Amino acid sequence: MKRKNIILLSIAIIIIVIIGVYALYPQSLEDVVSSEERLYVLHHFHDVEDGEPIVEFKEYEFEKGSEKALKIREILGGYTYHRGLRVLSWDNDLGISREGNFIQILSGSNTLSSGGTGEILMNSRIYSIDYWGRKKNRALLEEILDVLE
Repeated sequence: MKRKNIILLSIAIIIIVIIGVYALYPQSLEDVVSSEERLYVLHHFHDVEDGEPIVEFKEYEFEKGSEKALKIREILGGYTYHRGLRVLSWDNDLGISREGNFIQILSGSNTLSSGGTGEILMNSRIYSIDYWGRKKNRALLEEILDVLE
């Protein structure tokens, strides 16, 4: 009886470790941007100044292999994402940080949306960016916005 309990406990621990590794294993964002497809970036900016809302919307299109497309792919390659508990749900609400910047990147069949909150929406699923999300996500947004200017 004791031996059976030890075996069941060992199996449960192994399953928990496998799920943990699967959920926390980092993957590069570089593969989001295909080097064989055009790249589209949509930038939304929301703010309030003197009680009046400010809303700006810009669209960018880059040919495959263009300098800016390659630079954005390189920037994404410096960041990772991982699954979290939200990936288990169908919840795909993504907020916007206080800075008001929100970007969407479309390349081939891949989409990536980021509002600087520490989470990204990629291909209709929520993932966590790096392990210290919010700061890293804001840095990612700033780097991409610098390329767009």
